[in-house]
Amino acid sequence: MGESSALARYLAEFIGTYLLVFTVGCNVLSPAGPWAATSIACVLMVSIYAMAATSGANFNPAVSMALGVSGKLPLVEMGIYIAVQLVAGIIAGLSYYGLFGTVFNLQPGPGFGWWEVMIVEVLYTFMLCFVVLNVATARKNDGNQYFGLAIGFVIIAGGYAAGPISGGCFNPAVAFGIDVASAGVGFGWGFAYLGYEMIGAGLASLAFRVVRPDEFFGDPVYGMGQKLFAEFLGTFFLVLTVGLNVLNGGVSAVWSIAASLMCMIYPLAASQEPISTLR
Repeated sequence: MGESSALARYLAEFIGTYLLVFTVGCNVLSPAGPWAATSIACVLMVSIYAMAATSGANFNPAVSMALGVSGKLPLVEMGIYIAVQLVAGIIAGLSYYGLFGTVFNLQPGPGFGWWEVMIVEVLYTFMLCFVVLNVATARKNDGNQYFGLAIGFVIIAGGYAAGPISGGCFNPAVAFGIDVASAGVGFGWGFAYLGYEMIGAGLASLAFRVVRPDEFFGDPVYGMGQKLFAEFLGTFFLVLTVGLNVLNGGVSAVWSIAASLMCMIYPLAASQEPISTLR
């Protein structure tokens, strides 16, 4: 199959991002209850599998940045992807506003402030970008069929764990789509979320270099340092997700915790030469 045209790539990124942000809005504004994060994760998974062969299925400016700075996406293409994704998110926000006639504001959850939002948005955006880099771009994982599942389940892990704190965006297109649509009741948090999420993307790119040295330095051997770092990351996100779900009284705690474990096993253990076992 030949390389997709530029128009096809940009259209795929627009459609995937639009569907994601529109689904976020519909779930928040309708009585989706405990299934909201699962619904959002599912539309992301479906769109990834449908359009990965066309554009790479980023649907997230933070993911595109992580790919760009890791040498997996040309920088010019990265910039165009980010612009298309932000426009798609804003149009999706206006679309659910038109559908429901109401909006919701982007802001910290009750009882939380900017620094709690920063922590969870940085960490779970890191997790999302790190998983994407490992399952969708690493040469040792070429040809796998689980990439969409692993990426989508990050939203289940983080959405339930961090949702009550920040809303669980992990995506500047989602943040700006919500923020612009709700400009009449409050505007500005989208810029803070953008900064937090881009920090997470940058850190994910650095971590990817540590656990996959062969991608950058031609070293096919995974030393003890890579194995220990992989074990640290996997255990950290598992325990973080456990704690946040318990403390926020999440009704889908086990589902979210299991998702966090699965999401870290796929990038760190399921390769031709395992980095770690995470067990």
